[in-house]
Amino acid sequence: MTTEILAGQNFLIPDGTFFVELSIFLITLAIIWLFVVPPIREVLVEREARVERTTADARRAGEVFAAAEDRYRSSVGQARTEAARLRDQARVEGRAILIAAREQARERSDEMVAGATIELRAHADATTARLRGQIDPLARDLADRVIGGGGT
Repeated sequence: MTTEILAGQNFLIPDGTFFVELSIFLITLAIIWLFVVPPIREVLVEREARVERTTADARRAGEVFAAAEDRYRSSVGQARTEAARLRDQARVEGRAILIAAREQARERSDEMVAGATIELRAHADATTARLRGQIDPLARDLADRVIGGGGT
């Protein structure tokens, strides 16, 4: 009897309550392990997959961005090269047009000078002929006065 009294009073010695509580705990643990943990694991696996997809998408987006930036820089370089070529071509064409315009202006001025020269020679010849017609009588009159002793 002393052991029974001691066993009833000593909490370190297991009794029936302990085994009932242990079995309830194990049943609760099994229920949690079977019904609660799998959905949590699925959610965690899904989350990890989403994180991996997001990381992969970010990596692909970075690669696409880098490729687009390379294409952009290449296009800008080509555009600058093309613009420089067009500027040089425009300068050459402008010089050619300017030279052609100067040559045309020079030809026109030469034609105008030649036409004016011909016209001036014609006027000079006409004026010379007219003046000769007037100078001959004046010269005779003057010669007569000089020789004749001023007999008007």
